[in-house]
Amino acid sequence: MGHQATTTRNPRGTIRIGPEDHGRAISLAEWNRSVETPGYIYEIIDGALFVSPNPAPSHDYWVQIVEEELRDYAAENPKSINWITERCDVVVPGRAGETRPQPDLAAFRNYPKQPPKSWDEVCPIVVVEVISARRGAKDITRNRHLYWLAGGIREYWVIDPSKSQRRPTLIAHVRGRGAKEWRRTIVPFDKGYESPTLGGFVLNLRQASKG
Repeated sequence: MGHQATTTRNPRGTIRIGPEDHGRAISLAEWNRSVETPGYIYEIIDGALFVSPNPAPSHDYWVQIVEEELRDYAAENPKSINWITERCDVVVPGRAGETRPQPDLAAFRNYPKQPPKSWDEVCPIVVVEVISARRGAKDITRNRHLYWLAGGIREYWVIDPSKSQRRPTLIAHVRGRGAKEWRRTIVPFDKGYESPTLGGFVLNLRQASKG
């Protein structure tokens, strides 16, 4: 169980959350009214608040590299993906409590022209996480399971710089038809990965990082 709430409330009903609230129980209504203390990433996992530190600049670098590749592709293939964001909730059904991890990057297909009222109405087709030394376990273990449960996600890419910040590995998880778990492929830094979901899209981290 989560610890007792230490958040502060203002007269309008909003609550301020911070790193001291990590692990405490939180409802979706509270989550939607929350104001976050800057410098941290906030998620709701199994009905509890999960707070992790903001990543290092090298983490953001690889997020931007992959985002640029996806945006270039989307400009030429809007029917394949038409919305890319660094900030969204992935709504995971079937958990004991409200669960909404936030990927480093998410790409959507058939995203509505008018923004949806909530993330409950949409699900990304591809999500990307860059492993951070301070919170890597959640990307390799926790999120692999959670993103599988969000059935609309066809691919989950993990950029792993643990052995080399300058030459990270791509770990591609693909949902096969009728499969009960991800099909996992490890792609070296200088090799290309061809997405089975995004027709014609090939991600080569070495080439992409050269600009």
